[in-house]
Amino acid sequence: MRINYNFAFKNSKLRQWQRPSPPNLLLTDVTLKKKILYLKDQFISNSDLFFPPTIILLLSICFQFLNMYPSKVINDLESDHDQYVLISNKLANLVNSKNKFKKNINNLRPYFSEATTSYLFAFYLQNSVPKGVKLLNYSFSDNGFEINANSYTVDALNEFLTLIIESPVINKNSVMINQLRRQQKGKSNNEFLNFDYELLLYGEVKKLNIIDRENLYKDAKANGLLKKLQRYKNLNNLLRS
Repeated sequence: MRINYNFAFKNSKLRQWQRPSPPNLLLTDVTLKKKILYLKDQFISNSDLFFPPTIILLLSICFQFLNMYPSKVINDLESDHDQYVLISNKLANLVNSKNKFKKNINNLRPYFSEATTSYLFAFYLQNSVPKGVKLLNYSFSDNGFEINANSYTVDALNEFLTLIIESPVINKNSVMINQLRRQQKGKSNNEFLNFDYELLLYGEVKKLNIIDRENLYKDAKANGLLKKLQRYKNLNNLLRS
């Protein structure tokens, strides 16, 4: 059996020699030039180990350097961008509110731009009744009107019919006489027969635009209706701008 034992060092001052490791020049006091050359040699001799991470590191440094200016610009504009987003959101909310309000205004448009109001019809009907004519009854709607009147003379009814036709809220081409009859009321003191003439007519009312309606409100002194119409016009103009 082989025994691994070195008898040369038994009872001897000799020491077994060990190969010293190469000195680390980076930890010594050698010149900077030698240290650089040492790093260069180590780098070249271990290229497989140092080349990939070195290339990655250099590329990362290059990208960071190239991104410095864009990053600075973005950081400088960040507050402006936040302000822009805030203002854009406010404008979007205003546009939505404007569209909703505009829709509500459009729902009111027929009231201010279509059929004649009952106030205007009654006002101009009152101004169209001459002396000697009595209104028995009348009806009015968005589509038209019907009037029943009487008088002691045909001339008075003829004048009444003329005034109705010339009324600014009546469509003159649509006015028609449905009935004109004479009724005997009895004898007067001189024993002459006393007659009463009754007229029944109907027609259509005009579809007034806003300008004509405003002028008629002023003529009829309809201050409340005039203020509502003017508020509607102002709101409509603001929504269009």
